[in-house]
Amino acid sequence: MSGKETIGRLISLSLFYLVVVFLLLEGGLRLYYTVTDKVPPHFDYSLRKEWEWVKQRAVDGNASFNKEFDYDPWIGWNNRANIDTDEVKTNAQHMRNEKEFSLESEVGRGRLLIVGDSFSFGYGVSNPQTFAYQLADEYLPDWDVMNMAVSATGTDQHVISYERYGKQFRPDIVVLGFYLLDYNRNTIRFRFYAKPMFQADGNPLKLTNSPVPAPERLYDDYRYGRKTIGGWGYSYVLAAFMQPIISHRVRDRSEGALGRQVLAGLMRRFEEQVSAEGATPVWLILPDRDIVEQGQSKYEAIEAFSEKTAKELGMPVLNMDQPFRQFARQHPDQPIWRPKEIGGHLSATGHRLVAEHLYRFLADRGLLRVDRGR
Repeated sequence: MSGKETIGRLISLSLFYLVVVFLLLEGGLRLYYTVTDKVPPHFDYSLRKEWEWVKQRAVDGNASFNKEFDYDPWIGWNNRANIDTDEVKTNAQHMRNEKEFSLESEVGRGRLLIVGDSFSFGYGVSNPQTFAYQLADEYLPDWDVMNMAVSATGTDQHVISYERYGKQFRPDIVVLGFYLLDYNRNTIRFRFYAKPMFQADGNPLKLTNSPVPAPERLYDDYRYGRKTIGGWGYSYVLAAFMQPIISHRVRDRSEGALGRQVLAGLMRRFEEQVSAEGATPVWLILPDRDIVEQGQSKYEAIEAFSEKTAKELGMPVLNMDQPFRQFARQHPDQPIWRPKEIGGHLSATGHRLVAEHLYRFLADRGLLRVDRGR
């Protein structure tokens, strides 16, 4: 047998064994996930979250949301209307306010609208302790301060919330509370539940997964076999291998990353939409606690990027990084954040700081002069 034939046989044998090993691994993984009834691996983070949601619904037989939220076809979920507990109260318009608002404000009365996530909503503190309430009660008694922030949402949902619901109230100022980790939420289409997602296919961004399917419909798609968890359409082995690679791409914070492209497009859309209505868009940056407590954070690059982008767009931007740092140095006994084990959101003190600095920021720029002639 010639040397070439020997090499050829060795290559063929090696390929045969690789195929055998691959099939054994594939079969083993499929058997494992079948026996354990766990959600199988998939490189699509959003699809895995959807499967987890369906699995949980199969356990409790309830496709509805929890008591905090209502399904919303445009943003995925919204605050449940008319919540009335000791800590949280919402109105019929899904705002964290105890009064209802007409579409038109009173003559001479300004309007400030807040959109954002749980940090702007005020998760973990009572209504009066949120920065929205403190703005209204202590600094802007002659203004309507409307808090449309919704927990667990991303910047994409905040922009859509303003477009779909907020602008009808004709606010003079629209504040978007950008918590740095919201960056990760803009490149997925399923988190707490299904959500809209913008794709960076060009300028403008392309909106996908909108309207969002109702929970009952999505659950029935799996229940009646129109959609399946796992299946034979892909390899579990390759999915397990690709999962961390794709996850890194989605969360990548480096220059030119997908997340940066989407965030910049959302900021541009927010500025254009609010300005087109004759209102002032304000970009409020809420840093993560590591920046203050540890002196550094892997999201510092996103903080700098969003601040730079806001300024390039001509949008007023308030970054709470330095005010938080200064207060933490001067008052180490007054935590800005609640303990991590109970959510780690802003404490009542943190909200008070945001209210104080946001008011000063708006006043110093002359944004609190009301002109209802627009």
